[in-house]
Amino acid sequence: MIRTIPRIKAINKREQARITKLNSPQKIQKFLDSIPYNSNTIYRCPLRVLKDQKAHCFDGAVFAAAILTQIGYKPLILDL
Repeated sequence: MIRTIPRIKAINKREQARITKLNSPQKIQKFLDSIPYNSNTIYRCPLRVLKDQKAHCFDGAVFAAAILTQIGYKPLILDL
């Protein structure tokens, strides 16, 4: 069940295009694998991950959950 991702005013057209391409769990993971790991002790929201192009493990998990929600998946970070 893929839904159209609504336009978010806080991001530019290039960033919106990048989000639109993240339309499967595999593509989300590929994006996260392509950006540098950030070992700083700050946490980024999903929008900041997209803008800064780097993420800590937790940042990546929250980013993935946010995008998964937008494309119709349950945003599970941990499933036991």
